[in-house]
Amino acid sequence: MMSKIRSRIIQFLQLSQCRFDVDGQKIHTCNACLTFLEQALLIERPGKPSRLMPYDKLNLDRLLFLINPAIRVH
Repeated sequence: MMSKIRSRIIQFLQLSQCRFDVDGQKIHTCNACLTFLEQALLIERPGKPSRLMPYDKLNLDRLLFLINPAIRVH
């Protein structure tokens, strides 16, 4: 499940032309750092508390808005 979600997030970032870097199991954007753990995704954003989201409860639309707020998800 982790690799499927990771691939979907990378595809979204590429389509939205959001700048990002992949460093092993981490994806860095200007607004967030996503760390792919075995059972959950760790979301770290400047000035916000870290969030640990289990993959089976992850709302990708909400996550994508958090890491790239310039994109409006309908």
